Amino acid sequence: MHGDSGVPVAWFVASNPGPLTLDGSRSYAVGSDELIIVDPGPAIIGQMEQLERLVGNRPVAVICLTHAHADHAGIAELAAQRFGAPVAASGETLTRRGLAGRSLEDGDQVGPSDAPWRLVALRTPGHSSDHTAYLLEPGRAVFTGDLVLGTGSSAILHPDGEVGACLESFRHVLSLDPGRLYPGHGQPIDDGEARLREYANHRLERHRQVERALEAGAGSVAEVRRSVYGDLDVDLVRAADASVRAHLAYIVSQGRELPPVAGLDDPGHPIEVE
Repeated sequence: MHGDSGVPVAWFVASNPGPLTLDGSRSYAVGSDELIIVDPGPAIIGQMEQLERLVGNRPVAVICLTHAHADHAGIAELAAQRFGAPVAASGETLTRRGLAGRSLEDGDQVGPSDAPWRLVALRTPGHSSDHTAYLLEPGRAVFTGDLVLGTGSSAILHPDGEVGACLESFRHVLSLDPGRLYPGHGQPIDDGEARLREYANHRLERHRQVERALEAGAGSVAEVRRSVYGDLDVDLVRAADASVRAHLAYIVSQGRELPPVAGLDDPGHPIEVE
C-alpha cells in the first residue's frame, strides 16, 4: 500500500504474538525501487524468510531501528549482512545491540540517495531511553515503534523509560502535524494526531490514578498497581509494575516527596520482549 506521501509502505507481522507484542512485531519496507527497512524484528524461526519475501529482489539502502528491544531489533545484524545494508539508529540503540552503524540525532535524514523521499529521525524517548521514531517526508506519516501502538497503550519500562520524556515525545511528534502512524505493534492509525493526543491524555490520567492510589494509602508498588490496573494477567504484572515505578519516579522528578513505597527500588530483572 501507499503512505500518505504516495511512497509505498509494506509490512508483515512477526510470529511472536503475546501480551506485550499484541498480534506480533511489525517490520516495514518503505519505497519501491530501493528500500528502507524499519525494524527488521525478532531473531526467531522464519523471520529472515519473511524479510526476504518483503524485500524481494530490490536493494536495501538502510535498516532503521526504533529501539534496541529484541522484538524489533533482534535480527538486525543478520539482516544487515543478508541485504548488504548499513544500520541506522540512535547511538544508544547501536551500543545496546552491539552494532556498527550510523548514529542518528533528532532531525537527521536517511534514504536512498536518488529518491525524492526520506525518513527523518525523531528522538522519542519514553518507552525506552534510546527510542527513535521516523517521519516520512514528503507527507506526515510516522513510524512510531513502541511510542504509540495500534491498540491499547504502551508500557513505560522503568528505570529505562520515563514518564516526562514520554510526554515530551508526544508533544514533539504532535508539533509535526502527523498523519498516518505505523506502529511497532498493531494496525496503522489514520488519524495520528488524534491517537497521539489520546495517548498523552491517557498517560496524564494514569499519573493521576497513581497519585490517588498513594493518597488512599497504597504502601507498595503492588498495591498501587492493583489500585490502578485491577487484576491483570500474570504476563502483564511486571510491565505494569515498571510503569508504576516510572510514575513514582516522575513524581520525585517534579520535586515532590513520596510516602514510603515498598518495592520502589527493586525493579527486578529488566523486561526484555522477544
